Amino acid sequence: MMEKDHRLDDYFVQYKDMVIRNIYLYVDYYTAEDLCQETFIRLQKYLERVKPEKVKAWLLAVSEHLALDYLKKGGKYTIVTGLKAEEEEPAYLCSDTEEIVLEREESRKRLKILARLKQEKWDWYDVLMLGYVGRMTDKEISIEKGIKKSLVGKWRERAQKWLREMYKKEYPEKGNE
Repeated sequence: MMEKDHRLDDYFVQYKDMVIRNIYLYVDYYTAEDLCQETFIRLQKYLERVKPEKVKAWLLAVSEHLALDYLKKGGKYTIVTGLKAEEEEPAYLCSDTEEIVLEREESRKRLKILARLKQEKWDWYDVLMLGYVGRMTDKEISIEKGIKKSLVGKWRERAQKWLREMYKKEYPEKGNE
């Protein structure tokens, strides 16, 4: 009799919170949970091909792509998880529809600037993501990236400053808030 492979279970326990936080940067919490489940379903299909030391990076990349794909399609496709989804209240019945639209637009603005940081200053972006999404300490990040611990803090500060300045430059009407 073959013994069950528990790697997927172990990875889920270890990384599910990180994956949900990563997706939550892009979408609402309930969608993030669904996309997290989809991420681990995909991991199950590729488990034999993904090296154990690359699982974390693979999960972050796939979950980000799923979230971005979800946003591209405007949330107009459903994720089949085997459970029947509850009926959601139509947007026109929400008292906060305008607020929801404004929050979505604000989120898109921030993601656009974050994508520029990723493209222009990869190391700074990586330090931010490892700290905020991966919940790694400065010491863990320094070991992961092979740099001094003091440099991690400097890169984080510079990245935050860069993001603030870019946001003010791109959206001057919001810069004074």
